[in-house]
Amino acid sequence: MDDEDLEALLGDLIDEVLPTIPPYEFALYALLLRMTGFQGGKVRIGKRSIGVRLGKGTRSSRSNYQHIGEKLDSLASAGFLSIGDTAREGTLYEVRVLDDIAAVRERKMTALLAEEEPDYYEDPALRESLLERDGWRCRYCGEAVSSGTATLDHLIPRALSGPNTADNLATACLTCNSIKAGRTYEEAAPRILEALVRRRSSD
Repeated sequence: MDDEDLEALLGDLIDEVLPTIPPYEFALYALLLRMTGFQGGKVRIGKRSIGVRLGKGTRSSRSNYQHIGEKLDSLASAGFLSIGDTAREGTLYEVRVLDDIAAVRERKMTALLAEEEPDYYEDPALRESLLERDGWRCRYCGEAVSSGTATLDHLIPRALSGPNTADNLATACLTCNSIKAGRTYEEAAPRILEALVRRRSSD
């Protein structure tokens, strides 16, 4: 594996694998993958040797082989490796490369689709098309908005991974948007209604 391939692999490990599994399991997978020369394949190693190689900086102590075994089982369940027979030299593991791991392939595909999806929140022309779609009225209170008071609200909040797609964005006035903030509509509806009643009673 040349330097360019290794750099790409390390990038994929950090970008695609690290967010997918807990840090301790990531360290285990990276160790076993390293033992295959980053090519994937079979490696035989005992839990004692794994503990020594990972060191004491991890959550598990070197003597906690049960914990190591549980995390290896978890990696196997997630499709990162398969566990074979155990001999005096250790247990046989077949380590899968990233392209053979379903969770990693799915994450890559999701990221690719997200890159291809038009960004209606950031693109000025697309933002205006949504304001026009909604008739320049707040989706929540029905009040008219202008270019100076109009905002776009995420129906599924960004904090919950709501995308910047047309069907997840709605025109909102400044008041309703600030009330809804990172909440879902169901969570924010009572407060939006209270604010609307106060606003109209003062008119």
